[in-house]
Amino acid sequence: MRCSLTLETPLKEDRLSEKGIKFRKPSLDFPFFRGTLRLKYSDDQGKQQTRYLHLWHRTGQVLDPLLKLDLKPGTQIKVQLDVIYPPDSTPPQVVTIKTLEN
Repeated sequence: MRCSLTLETPLKEDRLSEKGIKFRKPSLDFPFFRGTLRLKYSDDQGKQQTRYLHLWHRTGQVLDPLLKLDLKPGTQIKVQLDVIYPPDSTPPQVVTIKTLEN
């Protein structure tokens, strides 16, 4: 089973107007989150990995996955995502885990 992990920046609402989170296409052209992430996980071979990523998200932007992994049924792995917030960031960010089509 192929899975992905994505950090997304949905539109901010104090009360949800609909079920779920909303995104804007195209996204607004100003930064909503700019910062560094640390991602720790075991890769498909079981080797411990640490990656640092610098992201620049626009408001309501739909993003590519930070990580894609192949998991066998019943397998569990630990993934640690640390968000280092800079002074100019505005939450919310949402971590999404999805099963990908083969």
